Amino acid sequence: MSGLLRKAGLSVVALALAGAYVFTGTGVAHADPTTVDGARAQLAQLEQAQSDLDAQYTAVQVKLTDSQTALDNARSDAQAQQAKVATLKIQVSQIALQQYRSSGLDTTTQLLVTDDVQNFLNGLSTIKKANDNTASLLQDYQGAQADLADLQRSTEAQTQQIAAEQASLGDLKKQSDDKVAAAQALLDKLTTAQKAQLAAAQAAANQQTAAATDTSRSASRTPIAVGPGGSARAIAALNFALAQVGKSYVRGGTGPNSYDCSGLTMTAFAQAGVGLPRTSQAQFGVGTPVSLSQLAPGDLVFYYSGISHVGIYIGNGMIVHAANPRSGVLTASVTSMPFMGGRRVA
Repeated sequence: MSGLLRKAGLSVVALALAGAYVFTGTGVAHADPTTVDGARAQLAQLEQAQSDLDAQYTAVQVKLTDSQTALDNARSDAQAQQAKVATLKIQVSQIALQQYRSSGLDTTTQLLVTDDVQNFLNGLSTIKKANDNTASLLQDYQGAQADLADLQRSTEAQTQQIAAEQASLGDLKKQSDDKVAAAQALLDKLTTAQKAQLAAAQAAANQQTAAATDTSRSASRTPIAVGPGGSARAIAALNFALAQVGKSYVRGGTGPNSYDCSGLTMTAFAQAGVGLPRTSQAQFGVGTPVSLSQLAPGDLVFYYSGISHVGIYIGNGMIVHAANPRSGVLTASVTSMPFMGGRRVA
């Protein structure tokens, strides 16, 4: 948890610097947010920071769900232990009462005055067995009490952890929302003509990437045409994701009306019968590695240092992904963000 919060804090510092400067190969250069190029550079930085924060949010959200499940299980176990203890106490009390009622005379005296020695001896054997059972029950009771104490301590610790995780979620949400607001404020500074130029530049970049990698289709192909290759399940997941294009991006979303990046990929592959973890970082550990040049339709593609974003490769240099709150689910160039690796999971 502390690691996540420190990482989020570093993201804020980095973004504060990025708000005034962009980094080039020759050093630090001032970025004018009122120019299209400057706006593109700052939007890219804001979107990366927002992606990193949302990835942290999702990871904490998964941990919170696990913590709540563990807490529920601990409480259920504690209730079961308490019921077991109550039953044992009743049994032990009954045996103790029977022993008390027969304790008026010692065993030797009872043997001398009894008219039926065999029945008396049989009774002693029964009492001995009962005593043995009582000792076993008492041991069970002591063990159950110790387990119950452990569960109570675990429950208390998990309750405190849940409170910390909920606070962390609130903090990460605010930081991410700040990045979204900053991106919108940046766009608001642009004129209508500059906004159109920005959109055209992005569309041109996508078309250029698709054309450069298209070796099997004609120039009349649409940008979202699925390329050759890919397993049946991978293509099924890809087609599901493509059907979500135009839907909104919502932090923590897993459909059907909105998604975040890993929520889209997880849900898409679930529709194809492939289970994926919830976060982009965990999804990066599934399947087999695939390089940029070896990507096939349906492969997962990952972005940014720390693996904070994921999409699905379409083919012909294009991906489909839940981009950010500003853009929603869309298609883009496979190199529109810093590519960190691909994974083949189906």
